[in-house]
Amino acid sequence: MNATRLGYHFTVCICTRNRPDDLSNALRSLERSKVKIHEIIVSDDSTDIRTEQLVKSNFPNVHYLPGPKIGLSANRNHAIRAATGTHLLFIDDDVKMVNDFFVKISEVLRRNDRVYGNKVIITGLENKNGSIIYPHNQTFLGFQSRPYKDEEPLKTIVINSTVFPITLFKEILFDEQLIYGYEEVDIATRAVQKGYSILLSKETINYHYPSEINRDFYKSYITTSRIYATFKRYLFTERKWFKALSFFIVALIHTILHGIKVEGSKGFLSSLRTISNSINYILIDMKKKRSHKTNIN
Repeated sequence: MNATRLGYHFTVCICTRNRPDDLSNALRSLERSKVKIHEIIVSDDSTDIRTEQLVKSNFPNVHYLPGPKIGLSANRNHAIRAATGTHLLFIDDDVKMVNDFFVKISEVLRRNDRVYGNKVIITGLENKNGSIIYPHNQTFLGFQSRPYKDEEPLKTIVINSTVFPITLFKEILFDEQLIYGYEEVDIATRAVQKGYSILLSKETINYHYPSEINRDFYKSYITTSRIYATFKRYLFTERKWFKALSFFIVALIHTILHGIKVEGSKGFLSSLRTISNSINYILIDMKKKRSHKTNIN
């Protein structure tokens, strides 16, 4: 299948931070693609020059960008602004793309063009160290662990195997307050609210070998991201203020109790910092929305 003849030009965006060896493996996997990739963009948040040297020396056809260094969502947006393809795939730097990924994606897009046009997002699956990862919806507390029922419309994705139309990012971008974690839930639920449909392609599976590098750096942001992104979903995307308020109260209690259970008094203090950060994120987001509404009026 000639994806270009069908009008599909695939851009692959890789956001990376201090993982040149993993990144090299990811880029080598893209070289084996059976469909010619329109462009590959590496947006680099590294704290040293090893990744830049790797890309410029060994992968001259890759578009290298110094990243903004303020979090994963900002890094994703940085790559988006440089993209020129019709469709975007984001893979982590510790992912290997299968060589027929875009063959299968092109077929799914072709079959659904007449029904959805550019308003469709295709999510595949992920083989994570031997376990197959499906999209899961959020529980009330925001954990992405609830399996979808048969025929239930998808509102979440497996981002390492998801292809977005570039048109989506002319309407919305990743929320740059989400430094790490839940940014893919946030963008997917907002996309659905904008009228996009998420379709599952079970035959499309990329391989993820999670690196331990940066885990400690990112760990402290995950709970804050979950609380903030879930509150946003309930209040602004779903417009259910009572659900949002109920969630916020329960989430704060859950965060404190979990912190005490895991780390005692130290966990109590860290949970208070998490709650404070979550509230700050919410207030900033509300201020931006009020400012945007005022400018429109």
